[in-house]
Parts: sequence; C-alpha cells; structure tokens
Amino acid sequence: MRELWQSAEERLSSSLLRIECVIAIRRASLLQGGTADDAWVQERLGLLSDVLDELNFKPVDSSIEMIIRDTPALAGCRTLDAIHVATAMHFRPYAEGPLEIVSLDSRMRRVAGKLGFQVQPSD
Repeated sequence: MRELWQSAEERLSSSLLRIECVIAIRRASLLQGGTADDAWVQERLGLLSDVLDELNFKPVDSSIEMIIRDTPALAGCRTLDAIHVATAMHFRPYAEGPLEIVSLDSRMRRVAGKLGFQVQPSD
C-alpha cells in the first residue's frame, strides 16, 4: 500500500475519508484497551493530518447523490463505499489518465471494476 501511495501523482477522495480515518483510529485504540482520546489517538490523529494534507477532497454533496441515484451498479457495495466510487466517477472526466481505486474491500473492488476503474492493489 505504501508503494501505491508513493507512486500516485495525484490523490483524490471523498471528504468522507477524513471521518472514516478518525473513527478507525479511535476504534483501534478502544480495541487495544485504550480510550477514544488518549495520547496514542492524539499522536495518530496528528500523523493522519499530515497524510490527509496530501489529498484533494470532494465534499459529499448533491452531485455525488445524483451519481449514486443514476448508477444502479453502486448497490453492489456498502453505502460508504458507494460514496467513494461515486466520488471517483465525479473526478473521472477531469483526470488526464485512468483513475485507480485503491481498496481491500471485495465488493467495492468488484463494483469499481465493473464501472471501468483500475483497481489496486492488483490481485
């Protein structure tokens, strides 16, 4: 995953990613017996901020809702993953080359592939 991150010329995502990452960090702390706001969490949130500064974000707005409404294939993945794929669909016409969707979720990968995206990591 690190190689994929470092090789990307431009990184795009739904603004939803910021929220998902914060929740994942806090959940990881709870699973390790920590709290949702301990020093470990605060350190990770600081590191997360640096990483997220390297992305361009698209807000989840009516344009994303319309893509979801107009793309029945998105029903093949979870709601939040559908938002991410719809966001990629929003960016696709503006990209100079093909967009790659990076995910480990099999449903999201399958739907993205059906919609013509390159999916990473490759199997």
